[in-house]
Amino acid sequence: MRRSWLLFAVICLAGCGAGVTYYAPVPPPPLQVEPYGMSPGPGNIWINGYWGYEGGRHVWHAGRWEKPPRENAHYIAPRWEKKGNQYAFHDGHWK
Repeated sequence: MRRSWLLFAVICLAGCGAGVTYYAPVPPPPLQVEPYGMSPGPGNIWINGYWGYEGGRHVWHAGRWEKPPRENAHYIAPRWEKKGNQYAFHDGHWK
């Protein structure tokens, strides 16, 4: 749990999802298909899962339901981008 909070702090110091949060030496596997069922309440949207990179390997972070932080907000999904011989991870965020 402490490691998760530390990663969150590093991400926020890097701009809360605005820039590259970390790098991996190999590309992520293909995205997984997740069943998500019905929304737990009005206004919730489904945020797809994504591959992170922890402890020298890719780790799947399951999707989740979330309420937008404000009206007309939209979610920018996390993404990987090839940069030279590495892969840069850009965290998902609300815009």
